Amino acid sequence: MVVEDLDALQGKFDGCETLAFADLSTQMILVTNSDTDYRREALDRLCAEAALALGTKKKLAMGDTTSSAAFIATKGQLRIYLRATGEPADVLCCVCKPDMDVASFLSDARPCLEKISSGT
Repeated sequence: MVVEDLDALQGKFDGCETLAFADLSTQMILVTNSDTDYRREALDRLCAEAALALGTKKKLAMGDTTSSAAFIATKGQLRIYLRATGEPADVLCCVCKPDMDVASFLSDARPCLEKISSGT
């Protein structure tokens, strides 16, 4: 079911290249969307970047508190990290094209993450 939820979210946004559901307590990517062609090493780097940007239970983010969202932009892509509200270790990692409609994506991505995180 999680793969289907990630596939549905990715399918709604042309600029969405990869989605991954991660557990920051173990710093592991648990599930990716079925179209993901990222190798394990690249997924591991996404999870490590999410932990650094959002913070974990053991280590604060780049700032002085943990964060519920982080955005990292480069010339070629935008990486979005979202933390679930009910389970702070659950994170959605998104690799997108830089011109994707972020506001629309976030309005669908947050409920998708909450659904996956809660197991409903």
